[in-house]
Amino acid sequence: MESTWASGAIELLKHADSHVSLSSAFDRRIAFISVDNAVETMIRVFLSLPKGKSGVSVPRKDFDEAENSFPKLLALLWTHGSSRLTGLDDSDIEHYHRIRNKLYHDGTGLSVDEQYLLAYRQIASLLLQRLFAVASPSPRPAATLEHLIVLWNRIEEVLKRKLDSAGIDRGHTYYWEEAKMRGILSMEDISSLTELRMIRNKQVHSTSIDAKQVEYAIDVATRLLHRIDG
Repeated sequence: MESTWASGAIELLKHADSHVSLSSAFDRRIAFISVDNAVETMIRVFLSLPKGKSGVSVPRKDFDEAENSFPKLLALLWTHGSSRLTGLDDSDIEHYHRIRNKLYHDGTGLSVDEQYLLAYRQIASLLLQRLFAVASPSPRPAATLEHLIVLWNRIEEVLKRKLDSAGIDRGHTYYWEEAKMRGILSMEDISSLTELRMIRNKQVHSTSIDAKQVEYAIDVATRLLHRIDG
């Protein structure tokens, strides 16, 4: 899709990036709010595009009803665009949006942890890539929550491709048993997936990041990705 449609979101992300490189609490707060504004802009623009541009058909009535509610817009995006969003989690975006609201409404004394800022920035990059085919920058190789989100996203993409190719439906609870029987996943892979999902969700939604646990999860994710995508 043409990047023109995403120009507003791109400008907001550039504004965020100009503050990310600075170290003050004020700059982190402004950057986080700009990232969230970019995410909301992306969602609104994508849902309002004609089907010929977006590939999805969103009833105007549904869009109008959701227009003034971020959670409803997010739910509408996942309803109509879920095939583009493998590896992304709408609950992560809603969680970070609530943090943004707190930063915006609860005064200037609040700030946000740098890792949360970078994690949300990475989610925004992935969303930009999925919805508008605008390439996102490569993640920094450091052991950050940002890097873990990218690795998890890649694992989900590889897993979806392999399961779809084998005709295995991830919609049922025990899809992994069929994947194991077909030789797509080993018990080690399944254990790693379960552990990674728990760590990722805990860290993304926690009030304080456990750097050692994130570093451990990145190691597990890297090894898992090598096994399933080798």
